[in-house]
Amino acid sequence: MVMFTWEPSRLAWLAALPLWLSACVLPMSPEFEDPAGNYSPYVVSSSPAAGAELPPSPDTIEVTMGDPNVEDFLACRWLIDYPPYNEFLSRVAQEVTLPTTGDVKREPIRFSASCANIQSGSGLLSHRVTLSVADRPFLSAQEAPDLPLDSVPDEGFVVRTAWIVDLACP
Repeated sequence: MVMFTWEPSRLAWLAALPLWLSACVLPMSPEFEDPAGNYSPYVVSSSPAAGAELPPSPDTIEVTMGDPNVEDFLACRWLIDYPPYNEFLSRVAQEVTLPTTGDVKREPIRFSASCANIQSGSGLLSHRVTLSVADRPFLSAQEAPDLPLDSVPDEGFVVRTAWIVDLACP
């Protein structure tokens, strides 16, 4: 008669085998967080729609901006006949700063195009009104000679939205 002897370590392993085979492994659920970094601001809505051609006495242009980086302030400039930059035509008509609100969506900003704020004297029958929004302060014209009215440091973003206003200003 042949007899098997079992060592204690083999007995412990055999005793644990049923528990190991019936064990249920639940995967851990992934944790999602916003990745660190800077994201571009964007247009949530505009009225009239971006790119529209507006009549000589347009209603006020109203734009709501958003920025995924809720702690960023937004520097906004309403620009006339820009881009491209033309030293005789291009100018900043109005500046607005949208403070941080803790929310992605910011308060609407408004602009009414008129000869008083276009101040052209160019004889042009229409003008491009551009809203330039940055998540950093704009650089000075000396720091950005190619696009002097709305350039920002390398880590920043600029978003432009434009309308054409049919308005001949003397």
